[in-house]
Amino acid sequence: MLVLEKLLRDEERKEATAYCGGNRFRITLYDCNRLALEQGMDVSDELLEQLEQADARLSCIQKGFTHLSYGDLSKKKLYEKLRRHYDPALCRETVELFEERGYLNDLELARRYADNYYSLRSYGPMRIKQELYGKGFTPEVIDTVLEPYRAMDHREKITELLEQNFRGQSLEDPAVKKKASAWLNRRGYGWSDISDVFNDYQ
Repeated sequence: MLVLEKLLRDEERKEATAYCGGNRFRITLYDCNRLALEQGMDVSDELLEQLEQADARLSCIQKGFTHLSYGDLSKKKLYEKLRRHYDPALCRETVELFEERGYLNDLELARRYADNYYSLRSYGPMRIKQELYGKGFTPEVIDTVLEPYRAMDHREKITELLEQNFRGQSLEDPAVKKKASAWLNRRGYGWSDISDVFNDYQ
């Protein structure tokens, strides 16, 4: 039977390092206490397996923090990045832990994205929906976030976009109108609002 040769605790980092059978296991203090580890104790095959799992858990958590250090991510996107290196169950556990600790908040993040898409990029509701879906947010989160944008009157925003991007062109010209309408629709505005704005020009 193996023996836990050395056990080092790092209270500041909330980690512990266990040395056993020529292997080093970096684990959380939580797992260290949960497994009741003590230097010099016998290590059964079952405990060795638990140490391996605890080592992978801490590694997955640290990888998650590394990904978030580069920018905010939805739960789905973080899971997908972790899944490249770790077991699916461990990835789900890590994502759930991050959400519980407040490191992930899909609703708040989706609202920030939506606000930026509307105020900075002038995207309409349909384009915002596409962008949020691409970021990995659930349909439920997207629907909640889009509620206020769907209730807005976008005709003033559409008029501003036309004046900025089609200045000097006759919006009564059928070819220009067709081109501008398609461009506005790609930016996420509905045909009804677009038609209303063009009717005001006539």
